[in-house]
This record gives sequence, structure tokens and C-alpha cells, in this order.
Amino acid sequence: MANQYLVDIDGHKIPFKIIEERRAGARVSLGSEHVILRVPKTWLLGSDVQKHLDWAVTWIKGLKKSKPHVLEKYTKLKVYHDGDSFTIGQSNFNLHIIKTSSDNGSIKYLGEGKLRISIPGTENYDQQKLIKKLLIKFCQRYFQKLINERVKYYNDLHFQKPINSIKLKYNKSNWGSCSTGSNLNFSVRLFFAPDDVIDYVVIHELAHLVEMNHSDRFWRIVAKIMPDYMRAERLLKEKSAEYDF
Repeated sequence: MANQYLVDIDGHKIPFKIIEERRAGARVSLGSEHVILRVPKTWLLGSDVQKHLDWAVTWIKGLKKSKPHVLEKYTKLKVYHDGDSFTIGQSNFNLHIIKTSSDNGSIKYLGEGKLRISIPGTENYDQQKLIKKLLIKFCQRYFQKLINERVKYYNDLHFQKPINSIKLKYNKSNWGSCSTGSNLNFSVRLFFAPDDVIDYVVIHELAHLVEMNHSDRFWRIVAKIMPDYMRAERLLKEKSAEYDF
């Protein structure tokens, strides 16, 4: 059993997930989307929840003193509501979120910037996680043509190399990749970045069709096409948390 809370820590609302399970004591960990607090099943009653929550908050505040940026990933999480606008690339969408009797979620583009997102009407799941998953699925389809065009443009202009496949995925570990089989993968998160940053990643991965490494020769190829590529590299590092769903 899991319960979710928003807890105020130094003026920021931090998402907590409290999980009831068979264990002897409480344990806190920093998950990708929540602070996870695991508590003994028999203690998850009345004021005992608050007791463990207070302990976890104290622990996190202590950690924050030694690692000031430790909670930044939670303060930048996006929350979507019915009627919100969702902007990615040069496109702006209006979200129409409805609850249905279906057990599964779905997303449909209605045209004119309107996105209808259907989610189950029950409350025993993470609604925001499902909405994010559906938005990612939609954007993978929506931007596939655009990434194909950008790859073709730079490949025709500078490389003229055969390409086996081009795919958009949701990657957090990298912005793009190139396999020895000439398969190019790009993170759909790229479309939150400026156009020149997207172009840089396309050029970077195409350059791997010539040099499958990061040797000096590889970087000379990139620099010849985009002399200020280091600016794009810096933006991808500095804005990584912002370039996300």
C-alpha cells in the first residue's frame, strides 16, 4: 500500500511516497520522482505516520545542508491539470484531461493544438506518472517526422552515409546514440531544447558514422560543421532537468 503526500521543506513542496510493508523500522530513500519513505505495516496508523514523516524530513534537511541541490529534481517536477498548456519544440498544446471507466490511459490529438488525455477514474495509481507516459508516447509519434528531416538534411549536406533506422525514445542517460549498425536514436526530451541544440545532437550522432569514438578527429568533424558546439553541450548539461516532461 502506498500513500502520496506533498511535504513542505524549506518552502518547497516535495513529493513523498509512503509505502507500508513488512519491516522492522522506517527507511527513507530519494527516488527519481518521490522521496520514498518505507514504514512498518503495523505502524501505519494515526499519528505514527506523522512520526515517521517528521523523522524523514529531519533526515532530509540534514542531507540538504551537505548537498544543497539534492532536492532540485523534485522542485522541478511538472504537474499537469485539465486546461493546462503543454509546450514542446515550437508547438503548444492545450490539455483536456478526462477520467473514464477504462483501466488504461489513452491520448489523442484532436487538431488545432488540442490534446485529449483519458485516464482511469480510480485513485489507486499515480495519475501524473500516467499522464507523463502518455505525453511522451504522443511526442515520439509527433516529432518523428521532424527528427527524420533534420537527420536527412545534415547527412545529405555533410556526411552522405547510409542510415539503417532513426528512432525517438525517452532517454535520460543520453541525448542520442549511434550504433555500429548505423541505427540512430534520439531522446524525445531534445525537443524542449532550442533548435540549434537539437541540430548539435543530430550532427554529433552523424559524426559517429565516421568516427565511432570521441577522438580528436571526431571533435574536429563536429567543430567544422558547428564551430560553437560547446555552447550546445553546456546547455544540455545545465538545462537537463528543464528539458523534460
